Amino acid sequence: MIGIGAFQICSAEGETNFTKMSSSEQDTDQVSNVKYGPEELPPMPWFGMDIGGTLVKLVYFEPTDTTEEEEQRVSNIRKYLTNNLAYGDQGHRDQQKQMEDLVIRNRKGRLHFIRFPTSVMRAFLDLAKEKGMADTISTVCATGGGAYKFEADIRSELNMSLHKFDELDSLISGIQFIEAHNNRRELYYWHNPSDDNEAVKKSYDFSNPYPFILVNIGSGVSILSVRAPGQYQRVCGTSLGGGTFLGLCCLLTKCSTFEEALELAARGDNKKS
Repeated sequence: MIGIGAFQICSAEGETNFTKMSSSEQDTDQVSNVKYGPEELPPMPWFGMDIGGTLVKLVYFEPTDTTEEEEQRVSNIRKYLTNNLAYGDQGHRDQQKQMEDLVIRNRKGRLHFIRFPTSVMRAFLDLAKEKGMADTISTVCATGGGAYKFEADIRSELNMSLHKFDELDSLISGIQFIEAHNNRRELYYWHNPSDDNEAVKKSYDFSNPYPFILVNIGSGVSILSVRAPGQYQRVCGTSLGGGTFLGLCCLLTKCSTFEEALELAARGDNKKS
């Protein structure tokens, strides 16, 4: 998750280059005992949600080894989610982040990443009901403050239970899952970052990372000291994050959505005052 929801990391062992991370790499021995998700997973389809203060990040696991019975059960949702890149006015699927050929709990499939502003949660609930999610899903894994804020609405509107996870535990486990097992290309740093002509994106060796500092940028920012697998501590943070960014963008540029803010930022030049 880039921008809001992005991760940055720099080694505590003296790495001097700026390092950006949307996931991190652990060696096989270090993560072999890590558990992902509840002990008993619900029937397909599988969804996970991070309901933040600014954005809701939705992950959909699309199985590629479905039985005929499962296919009948999930076909409508599957077709709607995978045949579209936009949902309503402000929902977007990040096709470039799609992860292929995964195995989760002995099931093969791919992961899709969808996001929409938390401010339109009401519209999301209406759309989910319209597309039949209430008829096919009983449980969703969720984290973030919104997992508590919207739990009653999700239960009453969609008859769906939230299996809630600690946000920082989910962050560490997600990094281990993505980088160690599935997508090591996500870990890189910029060499010579201050020189536009010399700046080069390079892969970062994260095979022996400990200890390291992890900065999680969301609506607020948390800085974690990670000492070993499963051993971390939040050392500091700030309430200034994605929410502040979006608010300032709206005031300064008159944009109204996170997507507009990202587009303006991509066209900007930080060397111009």
